[in-house]
Amino acid sequence: MVKGIKIILLFLFFNSVLYSQTETSSIVDSATSPSSYSNKLKDKKEFIFKPAIGIGTGMFSFYGDLYVKHFQAPMVSRIGYDLSIAQRLTDYLDVNFYALFGKLGANERAEPNNRNLNFESEIRVGGINLLYNFDNFLPASRDASPYISLGFESFEFLSKTDIFDGNGNRYYYWSDGTIRNIDQSAPTANMAIEIQRDYKYESDIREMNLDGFGKYAERSWAFPVGAGVIFKINDFWDFKIGATMHFTLTDYIDGISNESIGNRVGKKSNDKFMMSSFSLHYKFGMKEKEGEMDDDTFNDVDFFALDLSDIDKDGVSDANDSCQGTPEGVPVDIKGCPLDDDNDNVPNYKDDELDSPKDSFVDAKGVQLNDSIIDYKYRFYMDSTGAFATVERHDHNGKELYSNLYQKEYSVEIGTFKKGLPPELMTKFLSIGDISSFNIDDSTTTYTAGKFNNLLDAEIRKKQLVEQGLTDAKVVYKQNGKFYNAPAYSTQLSNNSTAAATNSAVNTNPATNSAINTSIKSTTTNNSSTNTTSNSSTNTNNNLNNSNNISTSISAADSKGIVLRVQLGAYKNRLSKNVFKDINDLIEIKTEDGLYKYMTGSFKTFEDAAKHKVDLLLKGYQGAFITAYKDGKRVTLTEAGATPQKKEDLIEQSTSDNAAVNGVNKKLVTFKIQVGVFKNEPPPDKAAKLQSVKGLVTKEITPTGLNRYTVGPFHDYVTAQSAKNDLVKNGIDDAFILAFFNGEYITIQEALELLKN
Repeated sequence: MVKGIKIILLFLFFNSVLYSQTETSSIVDSATSPSSYSNKLKDKKEFIFKPAIGIGTGMFSFYGDLYVKHFQAPMVSRIGYDLSIAQRLTDYLDVNFYALFGKLGANERAEPNNRNLNFESEIRVGGINLLYNFDNFLPASRDASPYISLGFESFEFLSKTDIFDGNGNRYYYWSDGTIRNIDQSAPTANMAIEIQRDYKYESDIREMNLDGFGKYAERSWAFPVGAGVIFKINDFWDFKIGATMHFTLTDYIDGISNESIGNRVGKKSNDKFMMSSFSLHYKFGMKEKEGEMDDDTFNDVDFFALDLSDIDKDGVSDANDSCQGTPEGVPVDIKGCPLDDDNDNVPNYKDDELDSPKDSFVDAKGVQLNDSIIDYKYRFYMDSTGAFATVERHDHNGKELYSNLYQKEYSVEIGTFKKGLPPELMTKFLSIGDISSFNIDDSTTTYTAGKFNNLLDAEIRKKQLVEQGLTDAKVVYKQNGKFYNAPAYSTQLSNNSTAAATNSAVNTNPATNSAINTSIKSTTTNNSSTNTTSNSSTNTNNNLNNSNNISTSISAADSKGIVLRVQLGAYKNRLSKNVFKDINDLIEIKTEDGLYKYMTGSFKTFEDAAKHKVDLLLKGYQGAFITAYKDGKRVTLTEAGATPQKKEDLIEQSTSDNAAVNGVNKKLVTFKIQVGVFKNEPPPDKAAKLQSVKGLVTKEITPTGLNRYTVGPFHDYVTAQSAKNDLVKNGIDDAFILAFFNGEYITIQEALELLKN
């Protein structure tokens, strides 16, 4: 044992010496290095007292003269406690002052020579140890650190034994395994009665002097050797778990030694004990800074070279360069900034007008703005009517209030119909990529194109639709859930403003400059330039308005070319929005024959449409299929240029546009029977009836907070109707059937419609 301790001490000593030599050699090398200007001398770390306090608990296990193997099982060990205060000496070495207190004990029974001994000892320990955590070998960013420790301590023990019960009867251990009050070899043994140990250690072992040791000292020295793991919780807290063996210099803890008398004789080596524990440690001091650099981070940095560096190669060192990142070859001033001869804050290499008048307003390309564009910008900035942007209202607490209720949304109305659409008009509408449908009442539907947050974009879209033959198109805005005719936007589309916008730049933003000019010119251009106009207009919208408002790409909305959609079904009766609650861009088209067709999506490529179809299949719309429209007419997917990887991707709905088609998964349609709705718990008579119901009664909370009790679900209406009739016969007269699609409430008529075909 002593040899092992010496080896550990030598290991820690030589490791410290090597670390010191490394530091010394680095200082000497730095001082004698030719580049001592850039390699700063490394100062020794200043010692700062930052203690860590810990508290823990564990189990004391005794290893002494008792038991055959002189080993105590952990389950019969005694509890102990640990208090400590530690200070870090180096990154890998801590010094730790600690106090332990608890109990040691052992109970042997029927050991060799029929020895039955026991003891319990109060232990109090105070000591110091060094803890080595292998930091100089392990990564610095670890969360767990193994450790070993070695120390020196003083401890005190007070050992007692249990030889009498509470009535003063001495324990005699008989060979049959019982404990009696008379020795089994005594003449009166037949009068012995069986007693039980009370495990109260009442007799002082030293005072009993059974082996003639006299008044030996009940204190001694010990050498603790430990090992374990420290887990880092955060910058302030650590969790430690480990075990420490305490090698003592006494053999009297259990009151037995190799000099004891008779069958009490023990082994020659000293007693020892082990504490297996876990503890929590709090480290005082500042929090470790994230990304904190080591002391030698800049040792090899050539600061002189950095002072002369010129990354953008403009002839001005980075330390004196006020405009870093100037493009190579651009002339600069003494501060490293690109030249600006007309002082309009647009450098010459970006300036399209190098001689702008002094103090004039210019755009991002340095071109002077005219009065009409400045006026437009001013009205756009100051607008509070919703003509250019969304209006939001807020309460006095700053919370958004009625933003959806009061905001304006411009679109182009292309028709309002009380009857169904004829086939040629239906296909023309479906060829419009940005079409939307709105149900005004049970028999009236309004169709619109586009959603815009300013009137100018809406007027441009209207002009496109008129040129495509929809002469009744008009700009409207939606507010408070209703459509209103928008005011004419003649000012911006007049010839005067067109000429003004054409002759000069428009805005400080180059995208805006192109946008307004091109948008205004769109009043006189043909269809071939529509896409360019639309893209520019959209840029105008996005650049001029910083808020995240509604907007659509006008070029994508053009009805020329291919438009691919996914059809969800065609039904003889209109379905509620709950059936398609998870479809954000649903389009409802009522045909001339009275069918209600439901569409979603608007795509230019077959790949995008197929991906959308797969998403819908996963949502339960198993009959969804892709339809194609070109230049206002229905075409096949092959004619639309589809080149799918699988043949089945080209399968289209073979029925005509006027045939009813069910596109949903019928398994998602379910029925339940409502047997009662109550504000609180059902009254006793109702509760008794509910308990008598055959089948599972489910309690649900309605959106209004009521308790709804239902029976089901059922997957067909006939079964649900039969179950409802049985409930009525059993006294639940107000039972009725509810229908659901994909968990959302729908009417019975809608459920029956979805179960057709």
